[in-house]
Amino acid sequence: MLRWRPVRIRVFYELPLFVPVDIQVRAHDLIESGSFRQAVRVLRKQAQLDRSEAKVAASRLRSGEVLPDFPMPGGPDLASRVQGLRDSGRRKEAIFAVRSERNVGPVEAEAFVDSV
Repeated sequence: MLRWRPVRIRVFYELPLFVPVDIQVRAHDLIESGSFRQAVRVLRKQAQLDRSEAKVAASRLRSGEVLPDFPMPGGPDLASRVQGLRDSGRRKEAIFAVRSERNVGPVEAEAFVDSV
């Protein structure tokens, strides 16, 4: 007699690493100053990533990539956010926000920040 056994299927879907732009900028500044380990710590504590995710995120930032920011439905549009960041002296954060949302390179992001 055959016994019925349930079939279990595991599906893995890797979600993107959502990291707020201000934390990305802090980690990127640390990476630029040569403190990769400290950047991983910042990403672990402030972005609440586990150790492996923080290392991956820091490596991506070191290679020149920008991670996606949390989606903000119903918030101000990109141009007004960028203008506010730029006018408050947070130009690098404005550039990261444009790169994250529009998925463009640093040159295009700087041109957008300058045009707003």
